[in-house]
Amino acid sequence: MPKRRRRSRVPVPAWERERGGIGSQLLGRSAHFYATAGVVALVLAALLLVGFGVGKKWMDDRNRPDSTAVQVDETKYTVRYYTERLRKFIQEIGGASKQIGQNPQLALGAVSDELIEEAIVLRFAEEKGQTATDDEVKAQIATLLSITPDAADFDKRFQEELQRTNISEGQYRDMAKAAALKTKLQAQFTAEIPAVAESIHYRQIAVADRTTADAIKKQIEGGADFAQIAADKSTATGAKDNGGDAGWAPRGALDQDLENTLFALQPGQLTTFASQSNFYVYQVLEKQADRPVEDSQKPAISSHAYQKWLDSKKATVKITDDMSLTGGDQKKIEYAVSRVQQAT
Repeated sequence: MPKRRRRSRVPVPAWERERGGIGSQLLGRSAHFYATAGVVALVLAALLLVGFGVGKKWMDDRNRPDSTAVQVDETKYTVRYYTERLRKFIQEIGGASKQIGQNPQLALGAVSDELIEEAIVLRFAEEKGQTATDDEVKAQIATLLSITPDAADFDKRFQEELQRTNISEGQYRDMAKAAALKTKLQAQFTAEIPAVAESIHYRQIAVADRTTADAIKKQIEGGADFAQIAADKSTATGAKDNGGDAGWAPRGALDQDLENTLFALQPGQLTTFASQSNFYVYQVLEKQADRPVEDSQKPAISSHAYQKWLDSKKATVKITDDMSLTGGDQKKIEYAVSRVQQAT
């Protein structure tokens, strides 16, 4: 006899199945349940995000002192060290600038420049044949402490200075070494000044804006007396009382842009010139190809030669300044400034 085939079951739709299993329980939930669950999930996600944000802020605040404030290639200065150098800088100028003491932000640029300069000098001075021995570094530290290197209490005074400034001994020695090398570099640039140099004799009128400078230049070209206008309108103290006469300047004694401008003029010619703080009317009175360089002119020549060398080395390295008021890291700036203010 042929076997009977089993009658297959007709599938029962999910909504008609007997309730009780997990699947049936989920299918049986109301829309209100899912809405509530969604809200709870969103709240939990929000709390996690807030917690992550709070935790990240806490970690950032905790790590900020050891983060980088200024970097010159591989040389890094931390925010902690920068803060102590900022504090030291303000203490050293003392009453010379009450405004900076009340607002340390005004000193940020100067401190960054100091650290960048030190990094450059420590790295490149040897290229100019300059090195600093341990004794020379000690002598520089003694100068900073206003004592002699062989003072009986040198070690005691040095340790007190380290505690006062909150700077490590290694950092302080690097700072002193950079200062010693800078002095030797400047002496070298002074020694390289020639005995004679091309020079100009010029006079100047300083005013506050370009419009005034242009107007004065036209007046003088029209026959007005340069010396009288200098006495009446120039803001440059000293020279204005001498008809604007600035004396002789050899090559190297002036800022490069001004030197290029004035040495291109012939005697009697006028020009206007804009500096960072003023506008000028200049007139060249005389030119001499080989005038003797005076001793009083040598410091300016040496200073400009050193700055030119420093700028040339800066151009060869990567510099990052997170303490710059324009484009810096505001959190790092706030950290340094707030702690300096708390200590004053």
